[in-house]
Amino acid sequence: MGVLVKGTTFSDGDQVTSTSLNNLVDNATFDPSSVDNVTTQLASGTIVVKTIDSGNIASNAVTTAKIADSNVTTAKIADDAVTNAKIADNAVQQAQMADSSVGTAEIINANITAAKLDGAQTGSAPIYGARAWAKLNPFVGSVRTGAYKTGTYSRTATETTVTIVNHGLKTNDKIRLDFTSGSGTDGLYTVTSSANANEFVVNHTGSSTTGNVTAQFVAIQGSGNISTASWYSSNDDHIVLNFTTPMPNVNYATFVTGQHYPGAFSSLGSEDTLGTTQLNTIYQGHVYHPDDARFLNVMFIG
Repeated sequence: MGVLVKGTTFSDGDQVTSTSLNNLVDNATFDPSSVDNVTTQLASGTIVVKTIDSGNIASNAVTTAKIADSNVTTAKIADDAVTNAKIADNAVQQAQMADSSVGTAEIINANITAAKLDGAQTGSAPIYGARAWAKLNPFVGSVRTGAYKTGTYSRTATETTVTIVNHGLKTNDKIRLDFTSGSGTDGLYTVTSSANANEFVVNHTGSSTTGNVTAQFVAIQGSGNISTASWYSSNDDHIVLNFTTPMPNVNYATFVTGQHYPGAFSSLGSEDTLGTTQLNTIYQGHVYHPDDARFLNVMFIG
């Protein structure tokens, strides 16, 4: 049987007219056997493609130019379909990477080489950097006391709760407290807890009392990984620096420089110690400056 069902059927001896010829064509339809109902089917008397899959498309028929950019969405790309081999080296640029997407876990140590760092890095020596830094203004007088913060305290037999607005301290920080009323004992204290931005608790021994208190902060003009600074003692030459993120108290060095004026410009300052005992801990660094430095620059490198 042919692929068409005739619109008019002729028999021997029939007369051929224009009407019968027109009907032969106009009324013809496709025979159901002309489609396989798998890849093609009849629809309103015409043959249409029933299914388009990889078997119906030639290997080289789909090109980039045939795919609209808007049709390529993340939902159409399988998670495991994008591999390093599928991404051109020049396609990964800084603008294409969100800051929050690149963490230390995403960077292989072997990929950090001198050739990938700015500057003329040569040789195979390891590269070190600043672990913490601060620019302090410990000048005496109004500049020094201008960094102080005042508030109140309540001391029980086991703890002292200090209320100071925006104190900036956290657990394990050190702060020198001057109790201006009541019977609290002045000194350098360790923060044992910090309930909120306006209240913290310090360790102590002593009887119950209440009153006013001054936290003797040192002014910080700029810093990295140093959250607050405090005077270590009542003298003007010992400062304790509280690290924002704790770090080992070994395998780093402390550099301190300062400026003394009037009288002379000089470089002064050093890591603070008690004799041969290092004061630095995983939570704090300690520095010393022998003069009333107007500015003191501190860096911990390792």
